[in-house]
Amino acid sequence: MYMDDLKLLGRNENDLENEMKIVQTSNKDINMKFGLEKFARICLKRGGVQSKMHVGSTFENDIKELDPRKAYKYLGIEESFGIQHKNEKDKLKKEYLRRLRLVLSTELSAKNKIQAIGSLAVPVHRYTFGIINWHQEELQKLDRRTRKLLTIHGQHHPKADVDRLYVTRKQRGRGLMQLEAAYAVEIIKLVEYVDRKEDPLKQVVRTHKHNTDSAVLQTARCLTTVVQKETRKIKDSIVEKTKER
Repeated sequence: MYMDDLKLLGRNENDLENEMKIVQTSNKDINMKFGLEKFARICLKRGGVQSKMHVGSTFENDIKELDPRKAYKYLGIEESFGIQHKNEKDKLKKEYLRRLRLVLSTELSAKNKIQAIGSLAVPVHRYTFGIINWHQEELQKLDRRTRKLLTIHGQHHPKADVDRLYVTRKQRGRGLMQLEAAYAVEIIKLVEYVDRKEDPLKQVVRTHKHNTDSAVLQTARCLTTVVQKETRKIKDSIVEKTKER
């Protein structure tokens, strides 16, 4: 059962109803009322949606069943019996490109446009790293699309050095945030955060990920090696180009 940004999970119908009663009691204590039209419940059995009839008018029974063809939004991500990865990716790509075009159409300086892209457009995707199943090829395609739009709006020469575009301004680059690199950083930090914290719940997550050898853990291991190699490669490339000048 979910309501706005509160989601309750139960092993069975009785557990869920008990949890709802606890929430209802807690909210009565602070005189907070529920808008039941925003509530929905979904029952899953063996990976499939199972609809149930509820008799009588009680707080638990007045909550509608979620249509199996629809999804609900939790913390900005659409879910049903699982995360709707394809739909979410399509929406995120459109929103990213919309914000990118919006920034590039302004009269900001080149430096401020790059900073605005990092502040307004990139976070659209960055928030979902580790939640949505992004593939490296998809992020590389979006990075190419970004460079193409920069070229169309006169912010990047077609024959300009691509590596320099993503190098920080302190290192004489332009400071654009690369989606592929941002993904690598977020995944590595996520795994490091889970591995480092001693909170009991995080220990459960850590144990589960190591026992199942999760995809996120595998990705983090691969990305750590790749990022180290690419960083050395870019630095060597910049040093050589600087010497040539």
